[in-house]
Amino acid sequence: MQLPLQFILKKHFLFWFWEADPLLEELRKLPLTLSATPQPSGVSINGQLTKLIATEDTFPVFSGVVPSATSSVEYSYVELDATGAPLKTEAFVRKLQNVTATHTYNEFFERPTTKWTLPPVPFTYLATWPSYTKVFDEDEIATIHVTADAAQIAVMNANPEPQNGTTVDVRVTFRWIDHSDIYTQHNISFKNSGKSSKDYQKQSYKFSFDTDYNQTFFSRPNIKLRSEVTDPTMLREKTYIDLLNSAGVPTQQGQFVRLFVNNQPVGLYLMVDDIKKSFIKQTIYGGDDTVIPGSMVQGNAPSLTAQADLVYKGPTNASYDPAAYADVVLGNNPATDSLQQLISFMKDLSDYNPVNNTDPIGYWNNTRLDLDGFLRNMAIEYLTGAFDNYWMSGSNYFIYFNPKLGTSGKWQWIPTDFDGTFGSGYPTSTQSTYQTYANFATNDHPLVSKLILKTPAINALFEKTLTELIQTVYKPEAIFPRIMAYNQMLLVDYTWDVSINRTGPGIVNGYTVADFNDNLVNITKDMEYSVKGWITDMSNSVSTALKFTIPAGVANRVEPPPKPTKNDGKTKGGTDPGGKKNGAAGSFVGSMGLVAVMVGVASLVSLLL
Repeated sequence: MQLPLQFILKKHFLFWFWEADPLLEELRKLPLTLSATPQPSGVSINGQLTKLIATEDTFPVFSGVVPSATSSVEYSYVELDATGAPLKTEAFVRKLQNVTATHTYNEFFERPTTKWTLPPVPFTYLATWPSYTKVFDEDEIATIHVTADAAQIAVMNANPEPQNGTTVDVRVTFRWIDHSDIYTQHNISFKNSGKSSKDYQKQSYKFSFDTDYNQTFFSRPNIKLRSEVTDPTMLREKTYIDLLNSAGVPTQQGQFVRLFVNNQPVGLYLMVDDIKKSFIKQTIYGGDDTVIPGSMVQGNAPSLTAQADLVYKGPTNASYDPAAYADVVLGNNPATDSLQQLISFMKDLSDYNPVNNTDPIGYWNNTRLDLDGFLRNMAIEYLTGAFDNYWMSGSNYFIYFNPKLGTSGKWQWIPTDFDGTFGSGYPTSTQSTYQTYANFATNDHPLVSKLILKTPAINALFEKTLTELIQTVYKPEAIFPRIMAYNQMLLVDYTWDVSINRTGPGIVNGYTVADFNDNLVNITKDMEYSVKGWITDMSNSVSTALKFTIPAGVANRVEPPPKPTKNDGKTKGGTDPGGKKNGAAGSFVGSMGLVAVMVGVASLVSLLL
């Protein structure tokens, strides 16, 4: 009996094989099929070269057939010249992911590992998982390939902050390639993203899929690509997300991706959810579309004197800078004065007296604020030195009125933007106690000053939260293995990223591969701390100040519930009826032989080698 075997290569390059059920002896007899790139590419097996081809529906994924290959095959990808002669062969030999596999993953040229094993991060509090989706697999680096009008892309990149204030919106063909899928959508919105990140040559971006026109992306129609341009290690933000997940609070998820536009390399990015209506549905409500959402406001700090500090300034919207408090329309906000609900909350905060209130926990947690979630967020802000978030800067958060919390709804804290952490951007080279972490005499942030610092009962809850986080997850033994795994996973692609010749306007951060590695343990360039040094010093200083011990070992404080699966009813398996799944690994296998698929970009190879 002979069964098909499949390879996939990205040139960027990807290789992929199909999986089957037969006896091992039969698997060893299987024929093999392959895939390749725009510039000619091939696969070498025992010195025999097989060329790979692509179609319009699979580009930049290429494929071909090697009838003689078996499940024990060893192979390497080869860059070819225009005549089909070998130019460069991978310096290592690949094998299938296991002895029963009959296809490779989608594999990237000169990237030996496609799926990584990441050490688990222990859970401190009960997890609140988002709905199931096929993206945000944190154990692999996926690829996004964009095709668009070159002139429009050039205008967008040359003008990240247009003088008229209107960001250029380019309509693109979007192709997602991960270890098993190739997924295409057309006419997708593609824009620059961020605030201070627009000052840099390596831009951040966002994609918007219009679900009204059957556009979506595995139930995540709004995504951002974060350049991480201020972090030489590129892992601070993803590590912060891991801590939020451990703390059991709703948060954006993240996955590292490579971005190509019109076959040209753009760089390595952290893909995260954009906090829109879809985020509320999928993350807060687990995909339940029957919930009518409440109001949401985005807090920013456009200047030192204009912060989303939650200080009550009067009953009308005119008293609040719209650049600091931005209404996010979710479909259920009042037609007018959508900020009014938050202003009422700020009035309650202004009137609150920490000394005279006999039940401060009940006052806040019963009807006004998800107090546990807020305290966990503030604990992580403090522990990581998040200089650009609420506690220190009155910025980078969303506050959402969740009508499903409590008897009549409560405000819920949703943080965002975590690159300025673990000593990146921190204003001094010395860590502070939480009591002196921010100067509220100049700019008060009363949700911290009144609740955490001046209310003894809530302060005790905050210190308990600090203790439980440090004893479980925020200690070197628990989080360093994950950090080092990210460093290893990103190294080759970070090396590629810093080699890209970018020509747009903006600041060049000047980080190097040496900085990428060194800032894990040493202070480099404009960093006030190393990542590991920050965690070690902060966990030790807090445990000393609060007089608790940090236990040895790594273990969950609570067991998290199972993650949602594709068979869960609310999410319909994260499927996308409007998308086109072109040439995913499984679609190449048939009765003709073993199939392999490779992904590549025409002018990419010379930049990746």
